[in-house]
Amino acid sequence: MDLASVRIFVTDVAAAANFYAEVVGLDQVWSSPEAVVFGSKPMIVIEAADAEAHAEGLVARFTGVSFATDDAAALYRELTRAGVPTHGSPERQTWGGILLHAKDPSGNTITFLQSPAPEKS
Repeated sequence: MDLASVRIFVTDVAAAANFYAEVVGLDQVWSSPEAVVFGSKPMIVIEAADAEAHAEGLVARFTGVSFATDDAAALYRELTRAGVPTHGSPERQTWGGILLHAKDPSGNTITFLQSPAPEKS
């Protein structure tokens, strides 16, 4: 089975759409005033949070969603220059990957993942 989509709830769809297109680099494939869809396999669905989503704490939280980057350190510099809030500089994990956490305009934390270099044989 393949992952089909990921939903991220936001307070301002237009600001989120701009962030995910311009900062994250996703390709928008569909939009309405209530939602924006990026890419496919999986689709990233940015959705306006209604009262129920707010009540359930689905906005301004850690999303668990990671986007690939080739250079977390360079991306960190770009994000900080652009005023994007981060949780600090990139951190190397014990398994070799490097994680960088940043916040979207609604306060959702997303992660950028620099995969570990392939082992040399």
